[in-house]
Amino acid sequence: MLDHALRMFIHDGYSKTSIAKISTAAGVSTKTIYERYKNKAELLLASIGRMVDTDVSELSSIASLPQMTLADGLGAMGEMLLARVMHPDMVAFYRMGVAESMHLPEINERMGDALPMRIQNVIAEYLRQHAKQTALSAQSIDRAAVLFLEMLFAEPRNKALFRQLPADWSAKAHVDFVVELFLNGFTGAKA
Repeated sequence: MLDHALRMFIHDGYSKTSIAKISTAAGVSTKTIYERYKNKAELLLASIGRMVDTDVSELSSIASLPQMTLADGLGAMGEMLLARVMHPDMVAFYRMGVAESMHLPEINERMGDALPMRIQNVIAEYLRQHAKQTALSAQSIDRAAVLFLEMLFAEPRNKALFRQLPADWSAKAHVDFVVELFLNGFTGAKA
């Protein structure tokens, strides 16, 4: 049911998706949906939560992640997450979320904080496991995880939203650049 709901929210938008349409697509009654979720907003949040669960599970299942170097591990997680974020359905979903956020403050609040935090926590935990390889203090690791994800997603997602991503854009090259910049900083000097 949550998968059907998420697909409908992605393709039809929040305002054009109804509980009745979701129940028909999922093959359940509207009563069943309302027994679990008090309204459409709660159903959307549950659908997003399920998507985040999948992302967290996929991050955790990257083969040999604990044994990878910090650069290789961040690269592997970055490639997996960026592929997810840049999928046309996710770009459409993000577009819908931005458009609806002004009308749905409860969704905006939850999408803006609680759900992304679970992905940030996975990155932060990975950084903690490799703390000896960084100059990060224990207090700055959580902030560093947030900034890593922003560096990873912001530019390509924004360009994709406005259909301005160059045809020759390479996700791998972007991830490699972000990981290098994140780990080594920018000094202006050539290596």
